[in-house]
Amino acid sequence: MSKLADKIKNVTRLSSAALGFGAAKAAKESTMVLAGIAKDTKDAAEMARRGADAVVVAAAKPEAGKDLSGTIAGAVIAGKADDEAKAYREGGFDFVVFDPNQASATALLDEKTGYVLNLPKDLDEADVRTLEGFQLDAIDVGAIDGALTVRRQMELRRTFAMTRKPLWARVKGDISGRELQALRDTNVVVVAADRAEDIERLRKTIDGLPPRARRRDGEDRPTALVPRTVAVEEEDEEE
Repeated sequence: MSKLADKIKNVTRLSSAALGFGAAKAAKESTMVLAGIAKDTKDAAEMARRGADAVVVAAAKPEAGKDLSGTIAGAVIAGKADDEAKAYREGGFDFVVFDPNQASATALLDEKTGYVLNLPKDLDEADVRTLEGFQLDAIDVGAIDGALTVRRQMELRRTFAMTRKPLWARVKGDISGRELQALRDTNVVVVAADRAEDIERLRKTIDGLPPRARRRDGEDRPTALVPRTVAVEEEDEEE
């Protein structure tokens, strides 16, 4: 499991009420992953300093990952060369972001690398459903422009229902806490921004979100890389 997948799993876990010092600690736990989209490793390091949980370098050579040691770092790759994902992992990157319309299947064979897929807008329902069988840390659904409408919520819920994968979306730095909470309720686990100042603002907003509420039906809680039936069994064990 990649560090990104592990981070997603931690923020989507429903925490039980704690007593004493445990209660104070639980209140500080984040419920969303904040990612920075950087143009280079210097920009990525600044975003991590300002509170990003993970960073993505838009254009980087595999060995550039070593400059981000100690940070959950990803790279956008073309996916043209065989074992390209493996080369980036060995260079210090934890995960890669790719376009399924462009990347070669032979570039993404490394099972130790984390994968984030940019969801094409032209996929039909049958194509989207096939993504459930892929090893993906998250699915990037693109930017959330303007107010989050109920129709957009329906689309996000539909994507999650068909894939059972955590969703990743780009947001603006001035998004409100209520809007972020609404996104979180539609299974958007990772929010991303491409400016360091936006990362700093989003960090404060995310840290101020209320804890995740357990849903009555128990079916809408995001699960990181875990089949639906297993997720239900895990909840039973917790209870």
